[in-house]
Amino acid sequence: MRRQVLGIVGAAIAVSLTVPGSALARAGDRTFVDTYPVASALCLKAAAHPATLPPKLEPNASAVVMACQKLDNPFLGLVSTVDAAEATLLNTISAQKLLVASACPRPVPASEKAACLAARSTAHTTDATARSTEQAAVTAFHTSIEANRTTFWSTIGSLRTTTTT
Repeated sequence: MRRQVLGIVGAAIAVSLTVPGSALARAGDRTFVDTYPVASALCLKAAAHPATLPPKLEPNASAVVMACQKLDNPFLGLVSTVDAAEATLLNTISAQKLLVASACPRPVPASEKAACLAARSTAHTTDATARSTEQAAVTAFHTSIEANRTTFWSTIGSLRTTTTT
């Protein structure tokens, strides 16, 4: 038994040391710069000093800035949506815990067992619905982030092959 516990603790420590902290971050915790590090550096160059852009992008500095704005504009909305879904989940769980606690005093009298079971059942289904809504928001967040990243780099790639006169 003690070997199993030590093995589990050792595995947990190994995982915590090998998994980067950002992998454990929840959706919406990272800033725009952390989410798009290379793109944000390029955008900063394009906005502040267009002459520091790579030679193939320098003639298209204004188009790079527009691509950066297309990448940046939806970001805060995506973060707000996922934050709202998480807040709703946490509020729902908290409210359901209170309802179960009030319906199920300790010890539960025989006359209140049915109400207690009903409250627990309602809490379970309500929490599951809120959890699936939050998971859908997180999935939509990640999907949108990746779609925006792909669109941005496709735009930048096409700007590298064209020149503005």
